[in-house]
Amino acid sequence: MNKTESERCFYCKEYYKVTQEYPVNTATYDVGSFTPRCFLHWQYECSKCKEMTHFNGIAWCSDCKVFTCIRCVEEKMVKEEFLIYNYYYNIPCHNCNSTNPALDFTEFEGTHPFQIGDLIPKEDIVIWMPIYKELNQQEFPHRAWGSERILDLGKAPRHTRLDSLDEYTPKSTWDKMATLWVSPETEGEYHHTNLILPEVYRMLDAQENEKILDVACGEGTVARYLAKLGTKVTGIDISKMIDRAMERENKDKLDIHYIKMAAEELDKEFGRDTFDKIVCNMALMDIADYKNTIKNISNVLKGGGIFVFSITHPAYAWPATTSMRVPQDSQRNEDKRKIALDYFDERPTLIPFGFETPSLAFPRPVSKYVNELVKNNLEIIEMSEPKASEEIVEKYPRQAYLDNDTLPDFLMIKTKKK
Repeated sequence: MNKTESERCFYCKEYYKVTQEYPVNTATYDVGSFTPRCFLHWQYECSKCKEMTHFNGIAWCSDCKVFTCIRCVEEKMVKEEFLIYNYYYNIPCHNCNSTNPALDFTEFEGTHPFQIGDLIPKEDIVIWMPIYKELNQQEFPHRAWGSERILDLGKAPRHTRLDSLDEYTPKSTWDKMATLWVSPETEGEYHHTNLILPEVYRMLDAQENEKILDVACGEGTVARYLAKLGTKVTGIDISKMIDRAMERENKDKLDIHYIKMAAEELDKEFGRDTFDKIVCNMALMDIADYKNTIKNISNVLKGGGIFVFSITHPAYAWPATTSMRVPQDSQRNEDKRKIALDYFDERPTLIPFGFETPSLAFPRPVSKYVNELVKNNLEIIEMSEPKASEEIVEKYPRQAYLDNDTLPDFLMIKTKKK
């Protein structure tokens, strides 16, 4: 391992991390890229279509002495952990139809044509002979995987996906953040002030004397805005955030009625057809039982009433998507790009906001929200994905340019109860 970084084969380096018996060969192909490769880990010519193919997409048939690539036949995926992977392709021979593993697995298995002598390398490389296979323990995805490999090139937040809620709950995480969270009313706050709240207020179109429920009201920013318009506001929240709202109400005397309770239990506090309008700002994605929440919102909303909610965008915001910068320390947004991770992973996720305690989110596809709205008699009449205007870009170039003017971070939906 005395070669310079640019001289080492990308795959050899990653395999070496798993087993230090692995020889690191000099890269002679794709040199200068992020993944320079040696002759062993380059491309092989398919005996049928004559196309050069990455070594993980082509197989060798030792009986027929031919290569077959995945373009020429129908491959099957086999789930098995080896080296830096947790699956490989089984590829039928185009000549005899016998099934053979792709070359990445045969190297691990010791049946690569270079290892068994079927073929001799045309370049000077050291071939690994995996006699003992004493491998280091690793977790998947390994950093050499597609999205992990790309994320390693730049600075990107990592999100922890949870398989259970033994340690974290929405209440416990927001209780811890209650004293740290900055109110959107604070001067200089960017996203709420410029992208979220203007759209929520426009869609809600609150009128004097309307009875409005603010679900998951937090520290009361939306409730206070609505009360100043002359509406009759009730705010509910399960966390200590509402304690801050109550403290402000004691000072401001806006006649806002606050109740500490869970959004999933609206039916225990309010009767049917109680409110003219209901708003839930940037919270539904943090509520575990969103189905019961939407159901109960529909129950306590009057017929013809309006329900407006905003959420982080399920497709373009954390955790389905993250962002990275290359170079890592660049402050120019042309060096920042969105990376799609997993839109369909609905496991609870810890989201870092720069505080000691992360937030707990419940990611779900847009269709899950839409289907629950339809199921509960809430007709969608408008959707909004706020785009930064030219004025916002000019005022906040570092936050908005080549960022909120190209992809949305938030989604707003306005519904009407049938």
